[in-house]
Amino acid sequence: MGGFIVPTGNVIKEYLDEREISQKELSRRIGVSERHLSQLLNGKTRLTEDMGLKLEKVMPDVSAGYWLNYDAKYREFVARQRELANFDNLDIKEVAKRFRFKEVFGKTDMSLAEQAVEMLKLLGISDFAHFESSIPGQAIAFMEDGGDREAIIVWLRLCREEIEEQNKDLSDTPYSKDALVQNLGKLKRIASNDNVEASVKSCRKLLNQLGIHLVCQPAIVNARVRGALDTVSGNPAVYISGRFKTHDYIWFTIIHEIAHLLLHYSPNVPLVSSEVSNCKDDRDSEANEFVRKFFIDTDDYNLFLSKQVFSEQSVRLFAGEQKVSPGIVVGFLQHDRQVDFSELNYLKN
Repeated sequence: MGGFIVPTGNVIKEYLDEREISQKELSRRIGVSERHLSQLLNGKTRLTEDMGLKLEKVMPDVSAGYWLNYDAKYREFVARQRELANFDNLDIKEVAKRFRFKEVFGKTDMSLAEQAVEMLKLLGISDFAHFESSIPGQAIAFMEDGGDREAIIVWLRLCREEIEEQNKDLSDTPYSKDALVQNLGKLKRIASNDNVEASVKSCRKLLNQLGIHLVCQPAIVNARVRGALDTVSGNPAVYISGRFKTHDYIWFTIIHEIAHLLLHYSPNVPLVSSEVSNCKDDRDSEANEFVRKFFIDTDDYNLFLSKQVFSEQSVRLFAGEQKVSPGIVVGFLQHDRQVDFSELNYLKN
């Protein structure tokens, strides 16, 4: 509730003045002591349902419901002001830094205290000390190499906020692992489109038809997340950060999360993939291996490497044989240290 709201007693006084009814006269009419009435009008006691009904008898044109609703709104207003004041006991600037207020809210007229309230709403908690409670505890262990936990959790919650906006065509058909497997070939054909934006749009459409959400949400400072797998409203949700906005990186991330969905999915337990593979968790290695086999035949790739000829022509030829974008091949070559990270980047989009 924004703005300023006056105490209920002040409003009652205004109504009494309009009718030229004194407090002493009102106390006689409703059968309460002047002292009790004074405490009510001065905000020292709350307006009860019985008192609302008594006021309605004296001023029939103003219902008891009006007084009770107004008093409830006033007390909510007071509670919110008290909540904002309580942030004075925190190092609010440090909280703002930890939870990335500037990135989340951008330029805003809200005070840091008001931003703190909105951040708590985003996280779904009442106190910043409980920020890890905003996602299941099992997910925390999978974040060890992914940057600051606060940043990761804020990013996850921002992704959830985008679910409805980015997935308006989600099918009523429940997610089926078998259906997803049957459509992997179609997914690879979509990935072969070098137009990143168009390919992601087509990917979302296909996944939505399979009962899967897809959200593209830019990562925030120190999150160092590549992607994540989540559950929202009973449906799997794939999140990608797109930290490196190249076709190969984005599609590696999408298929990496699809791999987790097929191999490791447990409803309502998010999996977070960091920029650096999590060596402590076999699930990450298994997902990486799935991505490789999804895009490129292993034997064909080993044969290609054995020739040690990584020119633009050879890369394009091999990519054509594998029915993938040349940038995908370059990405694997760079990752495998077959070429420098500065080489062949012009083949990426």
